[in-house]
Amino acid sequence: MNKVKLLCILHRSPPTHGAAKVGDFISESEKLNEKFDCQFITIKSSNTIGDIGKINFKKLYLVVELYIKIFIALIFFRPDKIYFTASINNIAFYRDILLSTLWKCYKLFKKTDIYYHYHTKGINKFVSISKKNLKLTNFFLKDVNLILLSPLLKKDFEKITTYNEILYLPNGIDNNINNFENYINIKYTNINKINVLYLAHMIKEKGYWNVLELAKNSKKKNVHYHFAGNWGDKKQKEEFLIFINKYHLEKNITYHGFVSGEEKANLFKEAHILIYPSQNDAFPLTILESLSYGVPILSTNEGSIPFIVDEKSGIIVSNLNDLSIELDNAIDNLINKKASIYCRKRYLKNFTLDKFENNLVEVFK
Repeated sequence: MNKVKLLCILHRSPPTHGAAKVGDFISESEKLNEKFDCQFITIKSSNTIGDIGKINFKKLYLVVELYIKIFIALIFFRPDKIYFTASINNIAFYRDILLSTLWKCYKLFKKTDIYYHYHTKGINKFVSISKKNLKLTNFFLKDVNLILLSPLLKKDFEKITTYNEILYLPNGIDNNINNFENYINIKYTNINKINVLYLAHMIKEKGYWNVLELAKNSKKKNVHYHFAGNWGDKKQKEEFLIFINKYHLEKNITYHGFVSGEEKANLFKEAHILIYPSQNDAFPLTILESLSYGVPILSTNEGSIPFIVDEKSGIIVSNLNDLSIELDNAIDNLINKKASIYCRKRYLKNFTLDKFENNLVEVFK
């Protein structure tokens, strides 16, 4: 029996961001490739995080190249199902509309299931700007199956009436730690200093500046702050370093730059709490990584974060002005072996790669 043909048009690294990490895994999924006859086309647009949202000649060339690749795949591969990583707004949305005309025409000649996977939020905000945006989005989503990261994101599509159905696919991450019990016993035997970790892109909407202010205000406490991530631009990096020097925080803060592999794993192993005060997120993988290492989370009511973090695995901050108070609460109630074990169990039950892979195959069935 011939396998169902699945064409996947998706982001892959570089640059490294949530959608690209998920795209990397989907393209390498053994179970997906076993169940379906898959072909993958990479959406190439930005080389760095700072390039996202900017327009240049190279990006226009890449759009033309992508259009041609999809056109050829539709003619010669003739997929039964099409998976596409969709964008919310800006120039990428108009690129996506252009690309969608290919499979909308293709569907006129062959019955095809279309799936749009949204890794971010903002549809409701975008369609509320103008009637044109609403009409274009309804056109783009007509007869499409939406793949969302959690039920908390469904409200983002309240004004959209043309899609087919909504499917949910929470992200998952790899299990990178062995002998968890031994590691956690050693970690909580004797705590000399509380290690607070901020691990995200160093852009202000992710909240690094809020953590920097927190470090200044808690200078006299037995807390050390670890920052890790790429910079959005050089100016913000300069402001960060000037702030540290101005308030003499050199002994309270360590900036590790971009981390991966063993260096990243060691930061999680040494951390007692992850602070992730993002003001724009849908389903941050960093929080899943934190749970996998048994590290409780202090975060915001953004996107699917309350879906990931419950009252036993972290604290959801409703007001960033209360970050200092909630950090004290976290230190008193969550930095202990019991909470760490619970975080690990929550990850194993809900957010492993194996769980994600099984759910992914079911979505396409």
